[in-house]
Amino acid sequence: MHFPAVTRTAYLILGDAEEARDVAQDAFVRAFQHWRKVSRLDRPEAWVHRVATNLAISSARRRRPARIEPEPSSPGPEPPDAELLAALMALSPSQRAVIALRYYLDWSIEDTARALGKRPGTVRALTHQGMELLRRDLPREPLDG
Repeated sequence: MHFPAVTRTAYLILGDAEEARDVAQDAFVRAFQHWRKVSRLDRPEAWVHRVATNLAISSARRRRPARIEPEPSSPGPEPPDAELLAALMALSPSQRAVIALRYYLDWSIEDTARALGKRPGTVRALTHQGMELLRRDLPREPLDG
């Protein structure tokens, strides 16, 4: 299915590659356990992302501060650089989840809201809060020309 993308989403929330793989595996096990229901959904991968995201958020809340470990290379989008990952880890787990789904996976506000079980207005607020903190914490690169 979409194991690398689910793992990367969990990684962006947790900052720990091994724990992200565990969370992704747990989400896929749950999909298998509930396959009769999940297989009838329009987007089963969104259900798996939601489960993985919720598991990652719960795990991140149980252990603070997040420990940042380099992600091993895998297929798919490039992993974030260390500076970006450190800035992401300064966000709340919910803000990290929204940023990961909206900008890393390029999901719409509506898709992100559905996946996280939140209202679109909540997703907008979390996106705004998270992006403001990232803008504050990340150095600005000069524009050429």
